[in-house]
Amino acid sequence: EDAPAQLGLRRTMPAFVLPYYNGVVAEDCGISAFVFLAGGHFTLHTFSFRETYFADLVAPDDFDPNKLRALLEAVFPCAVTSVQTVERQDLKDSEPDVENDFGPHLFLNVDAYQGPQSLDALFNLFDRLPALIGMTPIMRPYVIQDQVAGGRSVLSAMTMIAESHVSLHVFPHEERAYFDLFSCRFFDRNFVMPRLLAQFPGGSVQEALIARGSRYRYLRTERADEHAKSRTWLPQR
Repeated sequence: EDAPAQLGLRRTMPAFVLPYYNGVVAEDCGISAFVFLAGGHFTLHTFSFRETYFADLVAPDDFDPNKLRALLEAVFPCAVTSVQTVERQDLKDSEPDVENDFGPHLFLNVDAYQGPQSLDALFNLFDRLPALIGMTPIMRPYVIQDQVAGGRSVLSAMTMIAESHVSLHVFPHEERAYFDLFSCRFFDRNFVMPRLLAQFPGGSVQEALIARGSRYRYLRTERADEHAKSRTWLPQR
């Protein structure tokens, strides 16, 4: 909750913290958190067994990435830190190295957006989207409507997955939408992309897949047997 304020960004909700300790894949377990900003979000994923964490801040307004890095390093001291800051429209593909990279982060910028534009429609879509693209949901979707500078409306949706998160920010009056999918495990882009494009149609779509971080240096396994539990809430839906 504190970091956005120190960066001059406005939160539109209290922080949401989600422990995840009963995962089918023990390596995915840890604690995740997110907070919506006006037209953006701040997410944090910690992986207990991998002894690593990932933070993402997406915002329509400028912020100081060096200050954010200092804030994170003060709270999460670590041996190695890598930072990437880029204007969204300048994102370009980087070929992931499956043997050495941590995982992929997929970005879509949709112009002339014609996809879901109501809270109910976004909730229903995000409720089934993880399964549609082969991911594992660990919460029900969180959707809100707010305003950015100039009174422009924005709808935001987020769901946490065992692999990390899926998010969307829709600006209806501008007919634009910004989607991202971060996964700690590599996925088949040729499988995922057609399914996403079918859900988020638009006149033109800019896509970029970038590699995140590096493979963890340590993997703790001493409590792996405690994490071999089924996700009991999923089959009941």
